[in-house]
Amino acid sequence: MSDPAVCCFLTRALCAQGGRLGLPELQQHAGLSAPQLAETLAAAGPRRFLVLRGGAEVLAVSDVRVCARRECGGCERLHLCKLNLMGRCHMRPSSCKYSHDITSAENKKVLKKHDLSGLSEDELRILLLQNDAFFLPDVSCTDVLKEAFCSPGMGEGNRECGVLISVSTLLFIQSSHAGPGSTLPGQRQQQLPTGAGGKDEDKKDDSSAEASKDNKEVNCDEICVFYVWKYCKHKDKCKSVHYHLPYKWEIYDGITWKDLSMMEEIEKAYCDPKNSSIAGRNINFQTMTCSSSPVRRLSTPSSVTKPTFVLTTQWIWYWKNNEGQWIEYGEQGEGDSVDSPSSAVLENLYQADPDATISFQAGQHHYNLNFKEMTQTNIAFKTRREVCRRPKFVSSEDKERPEGFFYSNQACPSHWDQSALPDLGYKAVVISSVTSEYNAIKQLFHQTMKTYSILKIQRIQNPSLWKVFQWQKEKMKRENGGKEVQEKLLFHGTNISFMEAICTRNFDWRICGKNGSNYGMGSYFARDASYSHAYCQAVEKGNMMFVARVLVGDYIKGNAAYVRPPRKSADGLWFYDSCVDDELNPSVFVVFEKHQIYPEYIIEYKEDEKKCVIS
Repeated sequence: MSDPAVCCFLTRALCAQGGRLGLPELQQHAGLSAPQLAETLAAAGPRRFLVLRGGAEVLAVSDVRVCARRECGGCERLHLCKLNLMGRCHMRPSSCKYSHDITSAENKKVLKKHDLSGLSEDELRILLLQNDAFFLPDVSCTDVLKEAFCSPGMGEGNRECGVLISVSTLLFIQSSHAGPGSTLPGQRQQQLPTGAGGKDEDKKDDSSAEASKDNKEVNCDEICVFYVWKYCKHKDKCKSVHYHLPYKWEIYDGITWKDLSMMEEIEKAYCDPKNSSIAGRNINFQTMTCSSSPVRRLSTPSSVTKPTFVLTTQWIWYWKNNEGQWIEYGEQGEGDSVDSPSSAVLENLYQADPDATISFQAGQHHYNLNFKEMTQTNIAFKTRREVCRRPKFVSSEDKERPEGFFYSNQACPSHWDQSALPDLGYKAVVISSVTSEYNAIKQLFHQTMKTYSILKIQRIQNPSLWKVFQWQKEKMKRENGGKEVQEKLLFHGTNISFMEAICTRNFDWRICGKNGSNYGMGSYFARDASYSHAYCQAVEKGNMMFVARVLVGDYIKGNAAYVRPPRKSADGLWFYDSCVDDELNPSVFVVFEKHQIYPEYIIEYKEDEKKCVIS
């Protein structure tokens, strides 16, 4: 039987180095002889340490898991915030409904049971990312059979499947699935170990065209847009890769990532959607491999996430017609008409949710576009077409042209504060009480809240959400025969802990909770502020409430069983846009599609002090 203390020490050593080490390196860290280390690993077994590549490398393994239930009455798993472990939780620990504390008594008990006491948060993160299927992309077991195993009795693709994936296999998945057509969110990619975990990668020369010194940040897959342009003020401390082009092709040699030669030639071929490979170089863009070795493409951020720079990556979306030609979205309309959404619109939607399925109309036809499968399906005829996402080619000469480096974000309303337009997320701008904008919201609020005073009104400026909202508005307008879509300013009360998430990612009743479901399973909005006030959580100074811009469109009375609005046409292709409590005089609106909502304002208010009347 293995010594628990020694096993814990070895696990910490492995996780501190990215989750795996070669046997000689691990032996050096442990201070054990080769026979002693071999005996310890054998005694611990493959559910603690997995020996790979014929005994050349050791991977840290554990049965410890994070509880995936929203509500848990008590189990033997860790109870931690998944987003916090992945570096993506924007809540304060006191506001988040999930724990950020790995040292809580409950979590300490679980770690002790698995002989993992003393692991730091970073070490535990590495261990979970390469073991717990809860943190991994939705890849079926059959995709990872090269160096993986599944617990008996678990089905393929099951999120509870006990998939154990070696780092090298995980790298292959990351390269092929998180490459240019990725369905993996960027934050998740950055957390996965993308190098060998050793210390050799930081020896590359920053001035070399072949490699970047900043590759010591082995978990980074994004090129610094400032460095591409010539200067990054963060220099060696920059978290992004420093490279002289807005793209970088690398091959994994089993130990580290190395630059591929003829970088521009590969990029130019990849930018053409007709090319699925480069035969002369044995590079396959579908599997992201060169011969049998994984290949990856690093790039600057998507242009829609950083709209003020031109050296970001402009992604172009294509669909394949019957003749096998790739047609850019937004370009297939007759004459001057463009029937389908543009590449920019699709990219915005993709960045908001890479796993989403969106619907749109082109001419008389309605389609579903599945980002995860990269397919477009005609809803009526069920015909399916391939979809492709490729970057616009930028040569080294193009990169040197300074014209157009910055441009104004004209997609946002002109009255927005132009100095508060973030590349990602939102900015809250306090509105002056002397403006007509402020007074319009104040008047709407006081129609039913006369005994309350407004402390301040903040405008939520989220360019990404606004663009998606405008696209949805145009889509609904086309579906409505060109007539304007009914749009309303409505109130929404919620727990203060959800406000940050709503401003960042929009309303989602599945995440932000629901207050009743009498008229359907969706996000509820009210005509009257007094109705929403009942659902507001009081803060120290008073209360906070959303005012949302909502595309209510055509509505019908709701039903508790509805998970989407009912059909309104005999052919089954047209649906109502929302549900209400009363069709003749609606005061409550239920919206099932978050793209129909924009969280525009937050009102902070308090109840007026009651005057004491002495008779």
